[in-house]
Parts: sequence; structure tokens; C-alpha cells
Amino acid sequence: MTGDFNWGLKTQGNLNTIAKLYFAWQAIRARRGSKNTNRFTYSESDFRIPDSTLINQTIEFIKDTHQDFLMNHCYRTYVFGYVIGRNENLPFDQELFAIASLLHDVGLTKNHQFKHTNCNCFAVEGAVEAGSFLETKHVEKDKIKRIQDAIALHLNIKVPVHLPEAYMLNKGAAVDVIGRDLQRFETSFIEKTITAYPRQHFKSAMHQLLKEQSKARPKSRISFLYQNGFASLIKKSGFEE
Repeated sequence: MTGDFNWGLKTQGNLNTIAKLYFAWQAIRARRGSKNTNRFTYSESDFRIPDSTLINQTIEFIKDTHQDFLMNHCYRTYVFGYVIGRNENLPFDQELFAIASLLHDVGLTKNHQFKHTNCNCFAVEGAVEAGSFLETKHVEKDKIKRIQDAIALHLNIKVPVHLPEAYMLNKGAAVDVIGRDLQRFETSFIEKTITAYPRQHFKSAMHQLLKEQSKARPKSRISFLYQNGFASLIKKSGFEE
């Protein structure tokens, strides 16, 4: 599948003409927007990251690698994605989704970006780095693969729902970065999420990271997105910062 981890390894994360056409088709579909305007329901427990040994180890890892604004984005991505998955009654693995959310932007961190000369996409590079970390924790290979696919796919415009963790990660990140489906969340929920995990000038900080990736990797998905107005989507996301 275009955008998944195996695709990234085969293509080094470079978009060819067919992949660009596929992305353009996805973009056209996305611009039509969702016809579902029903509000998502939520509970107080939705703001808490689940507790497990592996999740706690992952949190300690990102505390050492991520800037605060980026770490909080990962937390918010989990919260938004989890609420979407629960409201859509998806059969997902909560621990795997939490870990994928926490690690999905590791390819944007100082010590884990531009490490692999055969990788031209921060999401694919992040999947490689996430896999290396999870291997040290003796995580089963099939679980690592699901997490790597979710991380690699999160840059796609749309992800199929039959890959629930990847679908939820893509959705959750899109809410936080460009405000997609933001109107379906109660104002009180958004306020509580930002209180728990402050944005800390997220728009400008994330834009700088992604712009750097776009310039350094002109054949990547993020470069394609930036060439087609992604910076404007960030600016108009609906969040103040």
C-alpha cells in the first residue's frame, strides 16, 4: 500500500508519478469533507494515556527525545484519535495505538532525523527508529509491524478503516495539525485537551519542522503536501496557536 512501511522501504519514501496521482486523488476526496456532522461523545477517562509497562517505557523515551511542544502533540493525537476510534466502534488495540501515537513523530526529533541515507521521508524514518526502540523492549514482530505501518501511513491524506490503529493515528494527527473534523468535538473537550497537553505555539513550531523536511526531501510526501497548500491548512486549523 502506498505510504505503509514496506512501501517506504522499497521507495525510500519517494513519491513517483503514480503515487503523486494517488495522493492528488486522495486530496480531492478529502476536500469534499465528511458529511457526518454528529458530535463525538467523550468521558473524563479519554484524556488519560493508558498504563502499561511498554507505554511507560515509551513515555520515558519521548521525554528524552521530543521537545515539549512535539511531545504534547503526540499526547493530543492519542486523545483525538482514541475518541474517534471509540465513537466509530473500531476494533483497535489500545496499547498499540497509544505507542504509535507517542512515537509517530520521532522522525522529527534531533537525534532521530536524517540518520538514514536511504530514507527520504520523516514518517518512514520514524517508523524505522520506532522499530529499533521497540526491539530493545522485546516487542513481538507483528506488533512492531502494526506500529510501524501506522507511523509510516500517518502522512497519507486518508487511511483505510480496516487498519484501525493507522486510521486513528492519521485522524488524530490531522485534527491537531490542520483541524480536520475539529467541529465534531465539543468545545469543552477541546479546552480540556489543551489544558492537559498545552499547544505551546504548536502551529509555528511544527511548521518550521515540516518546512525543513520539505526542503531537505523534495520527493517526499510532506514536500508534496507543502507544494499543495499544507502550510495554509496549518495556519487555518482552527486553533489559536
